[in-house]
Amino acid sequence: MKNFTKAIIFILLIPIFLFSQASLNMVQIGNLSYNQGLNDIWGYVDHDGNEYALVGCANGFSYVDISDPSNPQEVFFISGTNSIWRDLKTWGNYAYVTTEAEDGLLIVDLDDLSGQTYTYWTDQFMRAHNIYIDENGYAYIFGSQDGPASGAIILDLNNDPMNPTVAGLFNDYYLHDGMVRGDTLWGAAVYEGVMSAIDVSDKSNPVILGSTPTSCNFTHNAWVSDDGNYVFTTDEQANCNVGAYDVSNVSDIQEIDLIQSWNNENGELVVPHNTHFISNTYEYINPVQSDYLVTSYYSSGVTVIDASDPFNLTEVAYYDTSPNFNGEQMEGCWGAYPFLPSGLILASDRQTGLHILEISGPILGCTNENASNYNPDANTDDGSCLIVGCTDPVAENFDSEANVENNDLCIYLCDQYIIYPPDVQTEWMADLGQYLYIEAEADGTVIWLDENQNILYSGNSYVTNPLIENTTFYVYQEQVVTPGITQNIGEPNHECDGGPYCDYSGTVYNGGLLFQAFEDFTLNSVKVYTGTAGERTIQLMNPGSDNILESLTINIPESEENGFVVNLNWPITYGEYIITTDASLNNTNFGDNNPLFKRTTGGLPVFPYVVDDIVSINEGYFNDYENGDNPGFSSAYYYYFYDWEIATPDKICNSPSVEVNITIHQNSNVLDFSSNKKLIGIYDLLGRKVNSLQDNKIHFKLFNNGEVSKEFKIK
Repeated sequence: MKNFTKAIIFILLIPIFLFSQASLNMVQIGNLSYNQGLNDIWGYVDHDGNEYALVGCANGFSYVDISDPSNPQEVFFISGTNSIWRDLKTWGNYAYVTTEAEDGLLIVDLDDLSGQTYTYWTDQFMRAHNIYIDENGYAYIFGSQDGPASGAIILDLNNDPMNPTVAGLFNDYYLHDGMVRGDTLWGAAVYEGVMSAIDVSDKSNPVILGSTPTSCNFTHNAWVSDDGNYVFTTDEQANCNVGAYDVSNVSDIQEIDLIQSWNNENGELVVPHNTHFISNTYEYINPVQSDYLVTSYYSSGVTVIDASDPFNLTEVAYYDTSPNFNGEQMEGCWGAYPFLPSGLILASDRQTGLHILEISGPILGCTNENASNYNPDANTDDGSCLIVGCTDPVAENFDSEANVENNDLCIYLCDQYIIYPPDVQTEWMADLGQYLYIEAEADGTVIWLDENQNILYSGNSYVTNPLIENTTFYVYQEQVVTPGITQNIGEPNHECDGGPYCDYSGTVYNGGLLFQAFEDFTLNSVKVYTGTAGERTIQLMNPGSDNILESLTINIPESEENGFVVNLNWPITYGEYIITTDASLNNTNFGDNNPLFKRTTGGLPVFPYVVDDIVSINEGYFNDYENGDNPGFSSAYYYYFYDWEIATPDKICNSPSVEVNITIHQNSNVLDFSSNKKLIGIYDLLGRKVNSLQDNKIHFKLFNNGEVSKEFKIK
């Protein structure tokens, strides 16, 4: 249940900005593009305090002066064999570069700014994946496929930095990466899927002290905290994690937390690459020294995680170095280096080059690209966005984001149809007190209005009340231009992955679904699943409100296999809603730990579930009642309400109105009830001719002199 709770924390603390350059508490102050793909990144400070970036490139090694971080300048470039991978570290004034091309170990004297002092050391291997150099001047060559060990070749750099000697080998299994603190090597055994603590106090005889599998069984890198009590790892797989492990007892290593990047909440595949631990003061995040993880994610750029409490990792900053890239391929941000004295963070991106980043306070402004005052540099929206658009919800192009009204832009459904007005006699003469029988011909439904536009009657024939003064009626016709439809949406059936959280228990969490209505419809029914019969209440609410819009209490039978259809018939208008249950009633009826409605936790298609432009079911909703009222949303959980049946109303367009004027004879004050008048016909309220008066109904008699009488026969 730990990851579920983490989703709550993330959503509540970290806002998501969906614009071209997603960022939080981090800004770019410099960039250097390359005409080739990049790989790893490291930093270096010379004798005068000038800072440099060491950049791994597909075809070699780039040395970049960043003393003016807004204007980085390449000092020199050393060509090498083409390879997707290069890794770099420094010892003293020397850079050491491994590659999976057959170049051996490139050793560069960084004091020579001409770039002419370097060598390719090939004494022990030609290809290797990675390198780490500890504080004692020992280099650990990882993943050599053609050397004496694929785990680690340990080199002593102390006597001659440009001509190292072999101090030991570790060959128990392949190590993809690792780092060393004191006498302990923390190795990432990617194919074994484990992180291992290895005693290297005797370089000639490394010994495994303990190991643990990592969350996705594809351990890519490992980095230890300054106090040595915690190790942090990455698993280089789609939608995998940065993991925290308690290593205070290396014989019993414990996983304590997992976290993913901000981008995962957008439904994109995220792939962590490398993480580094640093204890630093990031003033805009925490004005006192604290512990952080700086991690490169292929599709998410650079993220900063607060690791001061390793049991509760929290993302506090990020910068997307490749905003136009998403997916699980190993593209985008490759590496991130956070150890420069200036506090700058270096990042290498395969598509967009070298990035020089800085932790900064929020840059306020409009972050909506659709706004007229959009600020591309802003990373925190200040509510100033001016979005001009149609604000009429009835319009076809209604813009829910628009806050500057320009309804001249509105486009309406009926604009594309021509509905002709009814054919009706428009001028009438009547005697005082007379009834008139008026007929109108139309293709659709005829609507009769009084002069105040109140609806009087619907139908082709209309009989007036007794006329005592000049009167004006209005009549128009309405036609169905788009018939309403009934259709289904959402997960069709409950599915369980066999885990412990398919049954909902009302003790802690109450769930539901967040959905958005884009036009009016009726929620006819939903399907629920339960293995426990009883009375439950289903509720419709607005997000962030306790206001209950609709509620239905119903006795639901045991329905675990086929589900039970709950008829709701709730009218839904434009807006956001939550459909959920009354947790307190559930707990009262069933107790805290009995299974109630079923939810799906695995094998979900990606939210949202969308039907045209009618409705979208966006996320699962939950409320943590054990820890107070703590609502949150997650795309990993589908709660309770399956196979929605929704019905849209007919879309109706109206013709222009026709004015019908009735004039009373000026000298008319008495009706002439002549004995010579003859009955022409008898009509019901709908204008249909009948043979005789029917019991308990109103009828109208039409005579040959134009007189109409209204009669009601009581039986």
